[in-house]
Amino acid sequence: MLALAACASGSDDDDDDVSIQTSLAIDPLAFLGDVRCSNEPGSIRSYVATLTDESAEGGPFTLPSSPPVPCSSRVSFTYVVEGHEYTARIDGYAQYAEELAPVGDETSGSPHMLVDGAPVAPRWTWACPGPDAADDAGKLVAKTGVNVLVQGCAAVAAPDGALRAAIELDPSSALGALSCGAGDRDVASFDVLPQGSALAPVLGVGCSSAEPVVYDLGTDPGRAHFFRLEARNAAGDLLFGSSCFATASAGVTVTATCAPLSDTGTLELDLGALLEAEQLACGAGASSYTATKPLPDGEEPGTEGEEPGTETPYVGPVPCGERAVLSTLSPGTYTTSVKVLDASGKPVLLADCRGEVRPGATTRATCAPGAPL
Repeated sequence: MLALAACASGSDDDDDDVSIQTSLAIDPLAFLGDVRCSNEPGSIRSYVATLTDESAEGGPFTLPSSPPVPCSSRVSFTYVVEGHEYTARIDGYAQYAEELAPVGDETSGSPHMLVDGAPVAPRWTWACPGPDAADDAGKLVAKTGVNVLVQGCAAVAAPDGALRAAIELDPSSALGALSCGAGDRDVASFDVLPQGSALAPVLGVGCSSAEPVVYDLGTDPGRAHFFRLEARNAAGDLLFGSSCFATASAGVTVTATCAPLSDTGTLELDLGALLEAEQLACGAGASSYTATKPLPDGEEPGTEGEEPGTETPYVGPVPCGERAVLSTLSPGTYTTSVKVLDASGKPVLLADCRGEVRPGATTRATCAPGAPL
């Protein structure tokens, strides 16, 4: 029913001695435009073509679709009727042709594709002729003994249109010196947790056979996207964490950058809300602050006999308005005592700042007034 034609140069009547079957041919040059056909991320790699006979008796009739075709190759429809007018729909995919399988089987003629048994949507779609073509322009009419080239294609605005953006996140890129395995300290699976967006989390991504997680952002990709990456052992225990980042761009699949997995985290101190609640402003009245060593819940300071707020500073003095970072903390809930000083170094406020530390993450501590001065 369908015949694939290799990429060719020159016209279709270069050899007058060759008998040409009545057919319609689709050449990628007719629809690709600015979309690149290559192995690079974000490029098209294959397409599926579907013809509709607009002159069929009883109304338009859609022909069986072509199989997946490499984006560098033509496809020809030979079962066309002389004198009938046709339109074409082109669905472009980021997957290679051999990775795609039509729903049903290879001979089903279905325009819907599967990858490893799961449905996959086209990333680009073209109409030939385009929706804005004049009534008498770009008509595709089959002619006896002629291989008519499809022309006048245009990208169409659809949920799977040409401007769709995507983010590809490979959890294994954060492994560093860590290994996949079943040991207590080996990584067995990943959880990908989008931060500050409506994107859905992807849980239980296998480590040893992990495929990149792909987020289809549609035609409104936004700008920056942040993800938390958590790594668990075979028992499901959270061992390591990391953060990933990607800047999305319309019509492009970008690769997220992930920091190496870590088994420690960071507690961040920002006294802005506390100072505002206590009607203190940075200046002579609140010039700097210090913080004691953060302690896990239930653990008391090791120094005895000291008055509240007099423990040896762990960080500081930190200028008022700047954030203090308490790093390389094992996972758990921590509390640190904070002392706010005026310009002369005299304490004006004591506070307790508390937060839960997770591996590979920075947690903003919540601060509340402590013991009175």
